[in-house]
Amino acid sequence: MEIALDCPQCGGLVNLDEDDFVFRCEYCDTVLKPTGRNDVQSFFFPPKGTLAQVGRALLKAYAKKGKRVRVRDPRLVYAPYWRVRGLLFEWVFGRKVERGLYGATSYDLFKKLRAVAYHRTFPCFKASRWPMISLGLRAQVMPLHPYSEEKMGREALILPAEIPLAEAVKIALQNPGPSLDGSTERVEFSRANLVGENYSLIYFPFYVYMVQGNRENTVVVDAVSHKVVRGALPETSPEEGADRRIPVKPLSFIPYRCPNCGWDLPFRPHTRIHLCRTCGRAWQEIGGEYREVAYSVSLKGVGEKIDAWTFLPFWRLTVRIKNQERTYRTLDDFYTLFPLPRVQDREALRKRAIRFYVPAFRIRNPAAVDKFAARM
Repeated sequence: MEIALDCPQCGGLVNLDEDDFVFRCEYCDTVLKPTGRNDVQSFFFPPKGTLAQVGRALLKAYAKKGKRVRVRDPRLVYAPYWRVRGLLFEWVFGRKVERGLYGATSYDLFKKLRAVAYHRTFPCFKASRWPMISLGLRAQVMPLHPYSEEKMGREALILPAEIPLAEAVKIALQNPGPSLDGSTERVEFSRANLVGENYSLIYFPFYVYMVQGNRENTVVVDAVSHKVVRGALPETSPEEGADRRIPVKPLSFIPYRCPNCGWDLPFRPHTRIHLCRTCGRAWQEIGGEYREVAYSVSLKGVGEKIDAWTFLPFWRLTVRIKNQERTYRTLDDFYTLFPLPRVQDREALRKRAIRFYVPAFRIRNPAAVDKFAARM
């Protein structure tokens, strides 16, 4: 998925991959850092064709049906849609039915991990009987444009975003059930969650016309596919729509330089944490500014041939587990939850905190990594 934008330096029309966290202009070679990629950002799809062109096509469609009508009060309306991207992890536990000779039946317990790319869009406005509940594949293949009321049209009506983020998160988790063989597999328990999810608002264009014939009615046309939508958008005036419940956050950029020493940071488009090669400090963009990230390097067992090694980043999480009975602070406490034979010094375990190491690099096959981690 690409974002079509104007280069802040030279003004050239360029495309930014949505998964990139560093931008390089193909014309002036300027390198910049997009801000707010972890926040709820706003985009829009431009309409295809003008109000007049689509209006004339609408009149021709009525004429082919032998109806003489008049079209008046055309207007361009942008309706907000929530867009959710992420990775869906779903654990499924159940029984698989095995049928033997003479009708004998046996059961084998199974567990499956489903890890698939997740993409969903749904309306961010409240309208009864609105049939267009999703933008479909268009939200995955069409270039997005950063929110700009100037480019969207000063006279366009922009509907307010009425469904808050907390409610959108609940809707996003209402995913379909696991894909299993219903004839032989019976699900007893399943648990799903989104990982690395990203929420954004897409303002989708519609053309709205008042059609007068034997009676007067409102016709809504999809301004991208030019198909008639059999429904009604909320009737909201520009004055009412100006007070939005969800603030608009256009795409902006900051210099891609180390805040400490001023040298350029290494160009790695997919990197979220930027390590300066000059002063050795690590930085993360939060709220439009760089913030330092503490890190350490494990050199145990490396020896003198450090250039022959590949270092992979991991997030280290130090946790405490609390329930109604007690608080688990050390590895010795943690292992009481899993009473397995362990040949380890309990005194040493009492001095070690509970820590989890989460890969900070991209994993293309989570199911394979899960099997590998289970055997470590």
